[in-house]
Amino acid sequence: MFINVIICACLFQPIYWRYDTVQNLNPKDFRSLTGLSQSNFEVLYEFLGGDEVANRLKYNYKRGTPKKVRSKLCGKDNLLLALIRLRTGFRIVDLALCLVSQRQPPPLFSMFGFSLCIYSLDEFGRECVSRHQQPKWKIAKCFKAFKNFGMVLDTTSIHIQTPYHYRQQGNTHSPYKGACVVNFLVGIRGGGSISYVSDGFEGGISDRSLLEMSGLKELLEPGDLILVDRGFNVQDKMDEIGVKVLHPPFLGKRTKLTREEVLLTRTIAVSRIHVERAIRKVKCFHLLKRITNKMLPIVSQLFFVAACISNFDPNNVTM
Repeated sequence: MFINVIICACLFQPIYWRYDTVQNLNPKDFRSLTGLSQSNFEVLYEFLGGDEVANRLKYNYKRGTPKKVRSKLCGKDNLLLALIRLRTGFRIVDLALCLVSQRQPPPLFSMFGFSLCIYSLDEFGRECVSRHQQPKWKIAKCFKAFKNFGMVLDTTSIHIQTPYHYRQQGNTHSPYKGACVVNFLVGIRGGGSISYVSDGFEGGISDRSLLEMSGLKELLEPGDLILVDRGFNVQDKMDEIGVKVLHPPFLGKRTKLTREEVLLTRTIAVSRIHVERAIRKVKCFHLLKRITNKMLPIVSQLFFVAACISNFDPNNVTM
C-alpha cells in the first residue's frame, strides 16, 4: 500500500530520493523501501567503506570518450537508490523521475549498489561454513540434536525472462517449474542466518549436480554434518571429504517408516523450516522477480546482495 501511494504521488509532485529526507520516514516505511532499518542502513554504509570509498567510485563511461563519469549524488543517496531498486523492483527510469532535479541524468547507482556491495560483502558473506566457525551459544536448540552440525542446505529458484537464444531457453527451462529459472544453493548456520549462497545455475540442473558444481565442498571440513532434502543424493561425493549428509529416510518398498525414522523425519523437518524462512526473506526483494535478459549477467550478484541484506533481519529461531 505504501509503495502504491509513492507511485501515485510521483505523478503529481516530485519526491526527493535523498537520504536526508527519506531517513525521516516511519521505520516501517523505510524498511519497506530498502529492506533495512535506518540504523542498519548506517551500519551497512560504514561497513562498505563510507564516504571515503563512495566518493572515489567511478560509475560509468561517457560514450565516445574514455573519461569516466562520477555520480552527482552522494554515497548514501546512491546506496539508498540501489536498495530501493533491489527491494521494490522499480525501474531506473522510475527512480530518475524522483530525483531532486529532473535535469539530472538517470542515477548511475547500479555500479555502487551491485559492485561495491558485492566486493565488500563477499568476504563477509562467503566465510567458512564449518562447524568450527560457529560459537556453541549461537546454535539453536533444533540444531543441537545433530552432532557436529554444520549447516542446512536447500535449493531455490527465481523466474527469469525467456532468453532469446534457443539453446539457452532449453538449458534454463525447468520441467518442475514450467518456466525458465535460475537455481541457487542456499545454506544457513546454527543461528538461522544465511552463511552460503552459490552462483546461479541454469534451471535444468539437478540438485545433485548443483551441489557438486557449487564449490561448497571446498568450504566444508571432515566431520561436518549437513542437513538436506531427499533430492540431495550426494553422500558418495561427500564421503570423499569426510562430510556426513543427513536427509529424511526413504520409504522405498515399505508401507510405513519405523518409529525411529518418523522421529528423525520430524526432527529434520523442524530444522529445515528455518532455511525456507531465510529464502523467503531473500525473495522479498522484488527485483529478483523481474529479471530481464539484460540482467542475466548479474543475476548471481543480485541474489547474493539480497541474501546478505536479509541477514540484518532478526531470525525467529529459538536459541
